[in-house]
Amino acid sequence: MSTRIKGTIASPGIKIGKAYVYKTAETIIPKYLIKESEIESEVHRYHQSLEKTRDEIKAIQEQIAQSLSTDMADIFTSHLMVLEDPIITEKAINSIRTEKRNVEWIINDITLELIKSLSTIDDDYLRERIIDISDINKRLINNLQKRHTDSLKDINEEVILFSRDLTPSDTAMMDRNRILAFVTDKGGRTSHTAIMARALEIPALVGTLNSTSMVRDGDTVIVDALHGIVIFNPTKEEINEYRRNIKDLQALDQELAKFTHLPSKTTDDIEIFLYGNIEIPEEMSIIKGHGAQGIGLFRSEFLFLDKSLPDEEKQYQEYRKVAEHFNPMPVTIRTLDVGGDKIYSYNQEYKERNPFLGCRAVRFSLEHEDIFRTQIRSILRASTLGNVKIMFPMISTIEEIIRCREITAECMSELSALGIPYDENIPIGIMIEVPSALINADKLAKYAHFFSVGTNDLIQYTIAVDRISEKIAYLYNPLDLSILRLLKSIVETSKKFDIPLSICGEMAGEPRYTMLLLGLGFREFSMSSAYMQQIKRIIRSVSITECDDLVKVLLEMETTDEKEKYLLQTLRSRFPWLTP
Repeated sequence: MSTRIKGTIASPGIKIGKAYVYKTAETIIPKYLIKESEIESEVHRYHQSLEKTRDEIKAIQEQIAQSLSTDMADIFTSHLMVLEDPIITEKAINSIRTEKRNVEWIINDITLELIKSLSTIDDDYLRERIIDISDINKRLINNLQKRHTDSLKDINEEVILFSRDLTPSDTAMMDRNRILAFVTDKGGRTSHTAIMARALEIPALVGTLNSTSMVRDGDTVIVDALHGIVIFNPTKEEINEYRRNIKDLQALDQELAKFTHLPSKTTDDIEIFLYGNIEIPEEMSIIKGHGAQGIGLFRSEFLFLDKSLPDEEKQYQEYRKVAEHFNPMPVTIRTLDVGGDKIYSYNQEYKERNPFLGCRAVRFSLEHEDIFRTQIRSILRASTLGNVKIMFPMISTIEEIIRCREITAECMSELSALGIPYDENIPIGIMIEVPSALINADKLAKYAHFFSVGTNDLIQYTIAVDRISEKIAYLYNPLDLSILRLLKSIVETSKKFDIPLSICGEMAGEPRYTMLLLGLGFREFSMSSAYMQQIKRIIRSVSITECDDLVKVLLEMETTDEKEKYLLQTLRSRFPWLTP
């Protein structure tokens, strides 16, 4: 009898194959005291290991640049930055000299301290950088001990890889002709490993918790990275069913590829704009390759991972990459959307009692204007290199947008005084993700050039539900009548005041909601690349009139169960090929 477990989809696809459990050798940390006469020798060992590790990472960068892209190779730039961090180096050398401990012991303690700091942060993207730091630590210690580690490039047959976790450098060594798919116990969708899996187009599930304890080498498994399922020891019927699914998907992919560069227009000739959401610049080629017409949401949080806050130049260089890559297409950069307890430099003494309702997003930026002004100046500088827009997250009061605009104007004056060019007419927008912003949208329209609806938080704050709480997860439903009414309301307000409106939450990237959102009046969607082509195909297959009719029926229904059943029935009859 087969067994099923769930995981988080890191890279979509379905594969059937033989399991290979990747058991990385445990890194043994020797711990011993050294003599005074051995101190300089130990410092020398540290510098040798740094140099060898640096060479290895640069070699991986070159390989990725040749096999994928220079943008994807830039993932390892963050590894080099941690490796070459002068604060860490100084701390390691001082510890060797004052504590007279061996270098492996000291490096591991510094790493554990960094990991402990990151693991307490309530932010998926920042927590997932832990694996990057662990990767560097393992390389340093292996090089100190001159230990050779097995590489995934040594696998010489087609397998589905299972591992407790995978580092970005593990993934870089994968042969996509051998590794059919991979499954990990740990990790999340925004990890560098997940991003590289999407670039390599290797189906992947992460965060399964215990998949490696449930499988043995050679077991037949099915990885369904469309529904987030791993099936162990599947029955013949399940294997045959999934083989048919794979065949259908291959045909569907070939069909969908034809839509990549076709116009996004409904059958009654209404143009719909499809933009991409990205976490880091390395994803921009993936998004563009799927037919995105620009970036509707560029999350800037990745820049604030390091122990020291990013300066203006560092931020500018990252923003300019994306602006130049998509020019003349629009790129909307969202300012920092985290809380003070999520930024390394601020989390030692500051802890929010309720982070969701606390000093987060634009509230944090206005509380720490020095950080905010640095980010605004860097975005303004990048605005001359493309079609750049600024977007402020979690605007909940009119006073907040007024102050944000005042600070932006002051930053413009500073740049003008220095003779630094910027787009004087850069569009300034806000995220609509708090009910108060939606209620006051008519007043906020006076201060914003555009609105973007963030459905994830809007649902959470409207229904008062923690979307990651298992006990009340059933309440988190985009089809709740209150949500549909609010979405309809913001569309009507935007039309009344002639404010461009987009939707960038998870709803926008799910094909099952495309007709619904079109019927509610949305004409700009921003999403990840996973289902962009499917959504375009739906858009090109429907008329706004039939989408309007669908919404009228749904708005008359009171319960989410009724709406879900009706919506599913409609989609199955119209789009039997739909995968989600």
